[in-house]
Amino acid sequence: MRYGLLATGLLSFITTEAQITFPDNSGITDRKIQESGLHYIIHPVKGDSRTEIRLIIGAGSLMENPEQAGIAHFLEHLVFKKTLFGNLNQLDVKLERDFNASTHYESTIYKISVPNTPENIGMCLEIFRKNIFSDLFSNVSKDDIEKEKNVIIQELRDRGNEGPFYHEKIGNSIFRNKLPGGTEADIRKIDKASLESYFRKWYTTGNAHIVIVGDINTSTTEKKITSLFHDKGHKANETTSYYQIDYASLIPTQSIFSLQQGKQKNMSTERIIVVQRKPEDLKVTLMQKLYSELIRQGIKDTGLQNVTFFDDWYMGNIFHSGFEIRSKDKADLLKTYEQLGALSEQVKKTEIQQELFDTIKQKVIKNTFAPLPTSAKDIAVYYEDIIGRHKYVLPSESGFLAQKILNELKEEEIRSYSSLLPEDPHFNLIQTPSGLSEITEQELTESFQTGIKSGLKIRHQETVKEQVLKAAPLIHYKIESPKKLFARVISEKKLDRLNASLIKLSNGIDVILAPDSKAEKNTIIYYGRGGFSQLSDHKYPFYKDLNYYANQIGIKPYKYNILSDILSQNSISYSSYIGSYANEIRITAPDENMELAFKLLYHSVYNYVLPVEDFKGDIKQKLQENDKEEQVSENEYARFQQAEELFLGNYRNTENKKLTKQELKKLDIKKLFAFYDQVFRNTNNRAVLISGNFNIHQTKDLVTKYFGAYKPDHQILQWQSDSSPAISNKDFAPENQTRKDVALITKSPVIPSAKNIYAIQLAKELLQARFFETARNKYGKVYSPSVSCEYKTYPVPSVSFIVKFRSEKEDIPFLKNLFLDLMKDSVDTHTLENSKKALLISIAEKIGDPYSKEKEIIQSYLDQLNTDDLENYESLINSVTTDDIKAILNSVKSVNAQLIQ
Repeated sequence: MRYGLLATGLLSFITTEAQITFPDNSGITDRKIQESGLHYIIHPVKGDSRTEIRLIIGAGSLMENPEQAGIAHFLEHLVFKKTLFGNLNQLDVKLERDFNASTHYESTIYKISVPNTPENIGMCLEIFRKNIFSDLFSNVSKDDIEKEKNVIIQELRDRGNEGPFYHEKIGNSIFRNKLPGGTEADIRKIDKASLESYFRKWYTTGNAHIVIVGDINTSTTEKKITSLFHDKGHKANETTSYYQIDYASLIPTQSIFSLQQGKQKNMSTERIIVVQRKPEDLKVTLMQKLYSELIRQGIKDTGLQNVTFFDDWYMGNIFHSGFEIRSKDKADLLKTYEQLGALSEQVKKTEIQQELFDTIKQKVIKNTFAPLPTSAKDIAVYYEDIIGRHKYVLPSESGFLAQKILNELKEEEIRSYSSLLPEDPHFNLIQTPSGLSEITEQELTESFQTGIKSGLKIRHQETVKEQVLKAAPLIHYKIESPKKLFARVISEKKLDRLNASLIKLSNGIDVILAPDSKAEKNTIIYYGRGGFSQLSDHKYPFYKDLNYYANQIGIKPYKYNILSDILSQNSISYSSYIGSYANEIRITAPDENMELAFKLLYHSVYNYVLPVEDFKGDIKQKLQENDKEEQVSENEYARFQQAEELFLGNYRNTENKKLTKQELKKLDIKKLFAFYDQVFRNTNNRAVLISGNFNIHQTKDLVTKYFGAYKPDHQILQWQSDSSPAISNKDFAPENQTRKDVALITKSPVIPSAKNIYAIQLAKELLQARFFETARNKYGKVYSPSVSCEYKTYPVPSVSFIVKFRSEKEDIPFLKNLFLDLMKDSVDTHTLENSKKALLISIAEKIGDPYSKEKEIIQSYLDQLNTDDLENYESLINSVTTDDIKAILNSVKSVNAQLIQ
């Protein structure tokens, strides 16, 4: 057996344009088996609990001839359904999260994420070999194909359009009329013979790439690959050479101006310049990127907040650059074009200061030659982009040459490189509200030229900074510390699995310290129960505006101008939030400013400033607004979502109600602050999470000093009773619309205890697999159904299962009965054990990720669990039995809400 080690530009056998590059001494194995032609990459990553596996077939919709339209995507469905879906239980993976597939113009990609074991990796490779590269069609019947047609047609109907101006950007290129998936008519005429013909031509080992990324044994994995794929497998009908894709056909030969009118409130304009880049164009590419950074700096310095400059690879090696403008009306758009013309001229004439020039050079180097990502999933996506979508990447060995080119470049070369409005063919794409007066390309060009003649003074960043410091010297602020400690530490417990410490204060606050050595900043989250659902519907509209005031204008620890200076000068961020059932204040700060962060939180809760004048100013502005602006359009989809949330108890009848001008005039600001006090000063069910790379001893002292300063205030939270209807049947869709979005919601009497919360999640996973397998695979009635669950421990304990799908109207009663029947099915022990494994891995991953761990700990407290429950999640999950699952599912006797849109 022979193996060929590929050079650094390993994709030369795929395309001369795309390259994959690896760091020195990376330990990455990148080889091609000579006998079969299979290309494989094994990329070891330490610390990941899951291995990411990708099978990339070098064939997509571009390889279809006119009679084969839609076949590439159809084959993806068959491979997914007939070879991989049935093995999910064996692989301990979860549909969609761990296993998915996608069809592109250039390729078809199968994605699997499995727990890190040689057995799982080997099983995936065996599935590929046996079921795909041996003979897929020995396992496919005509009935399978006919059922899958229904599923794919529903997917095409659900897909919608490809975004505004898609066809303008594609133009007359080879991509035109090659959208992956085809049309309904294309799908209906597909038969087994046409599928098998495409499959045997393109699904060969010589046209395939296997990528494996994870904490794996490279030698063991490579031996498995080479033993399975040393021969070619099924023979192709003809010799297949790689399909050369003409990306240059995406470059317009003449400028394209397109104006679309729609329902949007404001105008959106994109002006796009299209070029093709090759590795030998390194100097031109770098100049383009430097110019882009210079324009961004100019936009920032001149205060053009409604303009965004962008540059990115569109497809393959095609580069899009230009600007997007958001404007209120035609006059605003023309004014912005004039300002951009002035900016373009000033960039040409204004010498770039050396400090700014050095800054943008380093930014270009950093962004252009970014290192490979570190997580297995992100690395796998990188390979998908490079191999499957031919994304243009400059090889890392060009970094030294690029730095040399940048060092030799003169600043005047960048300024004269281009203008914002070159004569080369480009796109001018405009979306406007319906009824707006017409806009012509000539008007835009004339406005731009007017700006060039008028001029606009640009102040560079260092000049701006100096002037700001002169106008606003550093503020020496004084913060009064708490005088007396009202609480003491009762106990401290180390939670090994969570890598956290729990400190209990006698005032009812639990403090969790969760160190993370990789964090750049520390985060303090002060959260607990208490929210708008405590209020009656009568009071609710008035207090609802507090959510706006608390977050936008802000109940802050200091007056806004002082707080703004404190935050900006000390690298601190601050936010507060009040929801229906919970509230939160979140502060992030570097370690050296931790005490200041604690002081800010203390003042936010205990000694805040009432921004009465800010509130009054905002109310005055609202009273002056045009009455038309008060009208909130409410489409059928929004009403459909609101009905679901209302039934689940997450939503209020008055949620979407805006205060009228009469209500605003009568608004009692003091009541808003009274409610703020009631929510944030209540220490019952209150916890503080501190995560980051902090000094543990200093932080413990600060915990006692500041959080202990809260006076015990154990209020009994008064919640409104659960008022959701027992049965709800609502249809928000027009009668003539045959395909409906459906949500079926059940309510269960099960009490979500610590163990039951995990059992409910397992029941949901089992129900999802059952409904998918039966409704989609067996009957072909729906495309992509989903099952979710929602449980509450407060204010009223409840458990709901929600199944969502899109189907023909006449199929809804059948699917409703099917859903209820599945609730009664027996629970397979083996399936449950696999679901447990998947859930255990999922929770372990969340606890290993600092941001996810924050959310898990917060959710545990809100669910009336304690950190011990989260710490012992493994024993709780393993204790769940088939009887526990049956008790949960069998408790559902009927569908309590049927919502149709």
